[in-house]
Amino acid sequence: MTNLLPAPVKNLGAVVLCGGKSTRMGMDKSQLVFKGMTFLEQVVFRSSQVCDPIVLVGDIDFSNHDLPDGVLFDQDQEPNKGPLEGMRVGLKRLSSLVEFAFVTSCDAPLVKPELIRYLFGEVGQSNAVVPQEGERVFGMASIYRTTLYSTIGERVAANQLRVSKLAREINANHPDMDSIRLIDPDLDSLTNINSKADYQRLIKRFNLRCPATICDALGLDPHSFDDRD
Repeated sequence: MTNLLPAPVKNLGAVVLCGGKSTRMGMDKSQLVFKGMTFLEQVVFRSSQVCDPIVLVGDIDFSNHDLPDGVLFDQDQEPNKGPLEGMRVGLKRLSSLVEFAFVTSCDAPLVKPELIRYLFGEVGQSNAVVPQEGERVFGMASIYRTTLYSTIGERVAANQLRVSKLAREINANHPDMDSIRLIDPDLDSLTNINSKADYQRLIKRFNLRCPATICDALGLDPHSFDDRD
């Protein structure tokens, strides 16, 4: 099956952040199931069509997932520093292997390989490619030069932890959102599944059933999905 996938583009890896506490969801979001795969499996599978290598950063139990050979693993070194620390760790891990990395998280199971490829094509001479619409910055679905890990490390040390602020202060390209919507009309690649309500909407949108084990873990009534549309 993997032989039928398009080859990853050269010089682009991926960092998948798996370190959130999932307080709004009530369980490890990476283990939520969508179309027979865990969220993390979906993100890795989709990203791997464009990116190689892929590093997963977090302290979850990765053995609970069916992951391909060659995936790298790492952990935050500074606790409670949010996604910037995970980005720093991941970009540093990849810095000797590739020049750029797509950064995403394990709760974005609909990320589109075509959009990753498009964003990478917008790099030019910049340090990053960051979608932005008005004041909203999608810094967790962006391309970053891997050597930015040192700049990010300085920000983490100074407790400047907002990804959106980082994205505004580095030399970043901001691609046209109309072009992004041509590839990803619902901006699924830029959307995280953060809460039980988000997960319910996802399952209903695709006319799926919530696996019994997931419903139990989330404390959801399986019949609440019966009005799928």
